[in-house]
Amino acid sequence: MKNYKLLVPAVLVALFVLGIYMVGAKNAKEERQFAGYLADARRFAAQKIELYARENYQKALEMRPSLELYLEIAGFYRDMMEALDKAAEWGEAAVSAYPKSPEAYAFLLQVHLDTQDYMSFFALYDEMHKRRVASQRADALYESVEYEYYMEGEYDNVSVFSSNLAPVCRNGDWGYCNSKGRKKIGTVYAYAGAFNNGMAPVMDGEGNAFYIDQEGNKVFVADMAERVMGLGTMSASDIYAVNNGREWNFYDKSDNLIMGGFWDASAMANGLAACRTKEGWKIYDTSGSVAIDAVYDEVLTDEKGMAYRNDRLFVRIGDFYRMIDGSGNQISPESYEDAKIFYEATYAAVKKGGKWGFVDKDGNWFIEPAYEDARSFSNGYAAVRTEGRWGFVNMDKELCIPCRFSEAKDFTANGTVLVQQDLAWSVLLLYQKNY
Repeated sequence: MKNYKLLVPAVLVALFVLGIYMVGAKNAKEERQFAGYLADARRFAAQKIELYARENYQKALEMRPSLELYLEIAGFYRDMMEALDKAAEWGEAAVSAYPKSPEAYAFLLQVHLDTQDYMSFFALYDEMHKRRVASQRADALYESVEYEYYMEGEYDNVSVFSSNLAPVCRNGDWGYCNSKGRKKIGTVYAYAGAFNNGMAPVMDGEGNAFYIDQEGNKVFVADMAERVMGLGTMSASDIYAVNNGREWNFYDKSDNLIMGGFWDASAMANGLAACRTKEGWKIYDTSGSVAIDAVYDEVLTDEKGMAYRNDRLFVRIGDFYRMIDGSGNQISPESYEDAKIFYEATYAAVKKGGKWGFVDKDGNWFIEPAYEDARSFSNGYAAVRTEGRWGFVNMDKELCIPCRFSEAKDFTANGTVLVQQDLAWSVLLLYQKNY
């Protein structure tokens, strides 16, 4: 019995040693097998024998999956077989298996660029950032194509976007396209204006004037007794201007006359409207009262017919334009040869010394005058003209889209803008926001 007790530990030690030996032998066999598959895969890959290379790579991957092996297979298809579609498939598999790997994203992003699949590129880049994966290589790739774009639609004439709809003309008739360049409201009008306060002024071929909503439904009819020859943008305070062929008058939605008898008029915007009288241009408020005790030679408006935005107006006194606030106070001693009103609370385009640059609402220069022409900043970009062609600068003061267009409008928040190439207008869409 005593000898038996001494024998048990010895047997256990022997079994333990045997187990280690068997595991080691098994591991060694698997290692040889894995190394064999991988060596065969690489040999066939070097010979461009895709069938056998794929079979051996697959066996090796099943035995010992790793990011490095996924990327080696993807690289084989890219470099040896020049099969970028297969390289993309294996890159996608690597990202799926290793969703926190910067290398996997960088590889697949590069493949998307090689195939110029910008939509997939920007979708993947956004996915990478949502997963909080950082990659300097991926960021560098992004910067190289940040301003790639594509074009949609083709129109004879256009106006500017408002509420992500823009008036567009085909064969003399006007309608609206959306910010993707697709027709939203049919080209059935003789005139189509800007959307504001949820509606836009239109006139049909028979001279009927009314307002439509963003679906094209008639929502309000300008039904005063006088004939309507022109219809202005509806203000946030439900005030609109009407031209009867002789003068401009302002009404509310109950058809009450607020003020009138003007030779010309802007839309009521942000509580103020610019109107031309026989004395000159004056500024009025929503009650019809004169808001600024001054008369100007001109008050600038934009393509929406608005004059007052970002608490600023541009008025001409003599030969020069000055920036004033809603009370008539001149903002800075600067005067300009020309100007464009603010689109938003960033920078307005102004002309000085024969060139166009950009100023903030206090008159400080953001970009010194350097361009033949320019439009005010809109959603982070401004159109500028050099050597007769239009392009765009960004908030970093970089010419991010080269000057290659014959005309250009203002960017929307969706990364789209109307541009003209030769005689046709289209919507330019940045891939980074439209994939």
